[in-house]
Amino acid sequence: MASAARSDGGRPILVTGAGGLLGSEVVTSFRRAGRDVVAVERATLDITDAPSVSALFEDVRPGVVVNCAAYTQVDRAESEPEAAYAVNRDGAGSVARAAARCGARLIHISTDFVFDGRARRPYRPEDPTRPLGVYGASKHAGEEEVRRAGGAWAIVRTSWLYGRGGRNFVDRILERARTGEPLRVVADQRGRPTAAPGLADTLRALDDLGATGIWHVADGGEATWFELAREACRLAGLTPELTPVATGDWPAPAPRPPYSVLDLERTERALGRPFADWRSALEGYLASGADLVRGGRG
Repeated sequence: MASAARSDGGRPILVTGAGGLLGSEVVTSFRRAGRDVVAVERATLDITDAPSVSALFEDVRPGVVVNCAAYTQVDRAESEPEAAYAVNRDGAGSVARAAARCGARLIHISTDFVFDGRARRPYRPEDPTRPLGVYGASKHAGEEEVRRAGGAWAIVRTSWLYGRGGRNFVDRILERARTGEPLRVVADQRGRPTAAPGLADTLRALDDLGATGIWHVADGGEATWFELAREACRLAGLTPELTPVATGDWPAPAPRPPYSVLDLERTERALGRPFADWRSALEGYLASGADLVRGGRG
């Protein structure tokens, strides 16, 4: 796909949350493409500290900001709503306003949890939102802050993210499978698994297009958590005892949307290509760390 003319004027890309699961991949993807990246981790920038955010933006003067900083502990958010809202709403607002003041285009990462999961077809970007729990509500509030901040912005919703930069479902399943313990995995929630490296590359492609508005990005196809676990174990050469269970048999503090498949049509049309199926993305992810998944350190 040919790149469109960039609107950053040669100014650097600022990536917040650069030490996280997605942020680390975003930094790698942009730098691989020869872009000038300023990577800030949580220890360097607390996005809930608005004066610090403003000072950093004034110093860096970015042309594009990719906000990967987020509170992502879905269950813990139910008992820590203030912490979730501080990062996902207030922090997102601080980043969005600072980006608008310095004329930077913002790419803000959001989630499928802004939907209630009651749809019978994949969720489109324009569909009404109705989050079920604190995490989803705090991310939805962050989207609203981004909209209100002004400037140029793109909100990118994704789902079921896994990658090397942090704890995630795929790695946890494989760690437990290697011990030989029986595994019970929820089989009545359906979504789109998404590998972080591919998502990062798509964010870069959307930046090349100067994309604004709301976008859905995930790997192709759909799965339940049980199907994802089974395929990950198969690809890793592991044969644990896997039992499918219902959500009600796996009590958790936070409610989950039973169906959170994101409609990718608008994004695929803009990129001029379909997204690869989640199984091939998972295979690539595991192959990139084969020494880890086949019995080494997790």
